[in-house]
Amino acid sequence: MQVLDFSQKAPYDFIELGNTSLKNTIESSHRLRNIDSPTNYIGNFNRLNEHEFIVNFDEKKLDMIRLVYTDEKTHIFGLDTSSIELGETSNGLLCAVRGTIVWKDKVKYNYTRYGPFIFHVTENNKQFLYNKLRQMYFGASKAAPTPDVWWMPGRIRNILERWLQGQLSQSCEDSVILWDGSLTAWTIDSPVALIDDMLQMARSRGNVVLAFSKKTKFTIFGRRIADLINNRDAPCLLDLDEIIRQQYGNYLCFFGRVYAAKLTPSQFSFRLDVDREIERETGINAVQKLISNDIVVESYPETLRLAHILSRFSASEIIGMQRLIAENFGIRTVFRPNIRQILFGPYGGGLVNNKMIL
Repeated sequence: MQVLDFSQKAPYDFIELGNTSLKNTIESSHRLRNIDSPTNYIGNFNRLNEHEFIVNFDEKKLDMIRLVYTDEKTHIFGLDTSSIELGETSNGLLCAVRGTIVWKDKVKYNYTRYGPFIFHVTENNKQFLYNKLRQMYFGASKAAPTPDVWWMPGRIRNILERWLQGQLSQSCEDSVILWDGSLTAWTIDSPVALIDDMLQMARSRGNVVLAFSKKTKFTIFGRRIADLINNRDAPCLLDLDEIIRQQYGNYLCFFGRVYAAKLTPSQFSFRLDVDREIERETGINAVQKLISNDIVVESYPETLRLAHILSRFSASEIIGMQRLIAENFGIRTVFRPNIRQILFGPYGGGLVNNKMIL
C-alpha cells in the first residue's frame, strides 16, 4: 500500500479567512484573558443530548466477542483536532484551531499537523466565517444559524476535523482509520449527508473507520455502557448495537455499530463505533488488526493518543501566537484580571497543580 504525503495537502481557506478576520480588526487594543489552562471548545449548539437517555434491557442478551491477534499487516491512521481561546476583544475573541493526522507503518509513527489557524471572531463576521467554511468544506448551499461567539472555536474546529476525515477517506487504501468521537450523525456539526459520503469513500478504497469515544453516558441497566465490560477478559468487545438502536433509533442516526471495547487488561474501556455498512465480521477483524498493528495502552490506540497530544496547544505556542498577532496585525494586548479570584480569593474556583480549589 502506498502511504500518501499528507504534507502536500492544506486547507488554505482556513489560512485566508483567518488572516482576513485579523486584518479586518478595527480596534487597536485587545484584552486577553488570563489562561489557566487551554480550553478546548466542543460546540453543542442545537444538538440532541445523547448523555441523558437511559436504556433498559436484559443483560443476558448482550453478545461478548473475544478478539484474537493476527499476523495480517495493515496501516493505522488516526486524527484529532483542538481549539483554543487566545484572547478576548471588545467585540469578539481571538482563537486558534489545529489538527493532526498520525499513521503507523511497519517500523515507526509519522504525523502531519495542520495549523494553527488563527481567527478573530466577532458578532459581525461570525456568520460569514462559519457559512463560508461550511460552503467550502461541507458543500453546504444554505446558510446555517450561528451560535454565540464563544461557541465558534468549536464550530471551526469541527469543520477542520471533518475536512481531515474526508482527506483520509479518499487518500488511504486498505487501512484502519480511527476517529475521535462517534459515528452518530447529529444536526449542524455532523451533517448526515457528509458523514455518509465520507464513509462511502472510505469503504470504496477498502478502509474501515473505527470511532473511539472517551466520554459517553449512554446507560444500560443504570450503568454506563463502558462499565458493562470491565469484568470481562481483554481483548474483547460487547455488542450493544441492537439495544442502543431500539432506544435511540427515532432520535439519532447511527452510521456505526455500537460496542463497548476493552482492548487490554486495564481499568478503562471505551465506546467503539464500527462502520455499519461493512460486514460485521469485517469490522471485528479490523479491530483485531488494530490491536495487532498498533500499540494499545489502557485500551486506547497509540495512534489516536498521539494525534490528540500533537493537536493540543502548549503555553509557549499560545504566547507565540499572541506575539505574532501583535507584531503582524498591530494588536496591543492587555490582560484582564480574574474577577472571581479578586472577589473570592482561594474560593474562586479553578485548578492549581492539577488539584481542584473549592
